[in-house]
Amino acid sequence: MLCEECNKNPATVVITVMAGNETTTRHLCQSCVEKLESNIAQGDISTFLSSLLSILARQPREDTLKCSACGLSYAEFQSSGKLGCAHCYTHFREQLAPLLLRVHGRSQHAGRVPGNLSKERDLAASIASLKEKMELAVHAENFEEAAVLRDEIRTLSAKHSAEVQPQ
Repeated sequence: MLCEECNKNPATVVITVMAGNETTTRHLCQSCVEKLESNIAQGDISTFLSSLLSILARQPREDTLKCSACGLSYAEFQSSGKLGCAHCYTHFREQLAPLLLRVHGRSQHAGRVPGNLSKERDLAASIASLKEKMELAVHAENFEEAAVLRDEIRTLSAKHSAEVQPQ
């Protein structure tokens, strides 16, 4: 998720402002937070207040995000902590990536998988790696090596297709 102030850097700080019955949450990068802190430290309260008011004036983007499959809004997810369906991961990808990174230390699954899926993934990764090597060989005009890699890709692809199709 990008900083809502500068729209350039990744947001690493969450600021929640409670005014009356309204709660506004903003996601800012470290440099924008440091600008706010320097305004306070220098006694420049007017600049700090104008920055704070600009944060409050913006409509939060997350309130309008909804999953097209189940209709869950991002605000509902934030309050319940539960996603509505598997499609929510796709619809809220930008918002979930920093959250998953902060909670789990990574944003992609790295745990154990069933044996047959593990073999499939390894085979698919091998094919992808060989395709990259083949493209590099073609780019370097090493066509003999590219042909050998192409044949390996064909062999592995046939094996992959046979494993994926049900018996």
